[in-house]
Amino acid sequence: MTIAERYNAEAARLLPHMAESLTVEPTITTANEIDEIVFRRGEFLGGMACAILAMIEEQDQGE
Repeated sequence: MTIAERYNAEAARLLPHMAESLTVEPTITTANEIDEIVFRRGEFLGGMACAILAMIEEQDQGE
């Protein structure tokens, strides 16, 4: 599962009412690219993307 697929799943789970605005192409392979794409849609969305990516990173470190 790519980071983008994990990110999209977490965005849909945590913020279902905003999932459409937060979703990125599932083929993206870096967190930085996800952040840049979503931030271009809006600062608030970019902040949400950063938080979701941080949660994913924290989960990875706990494994």
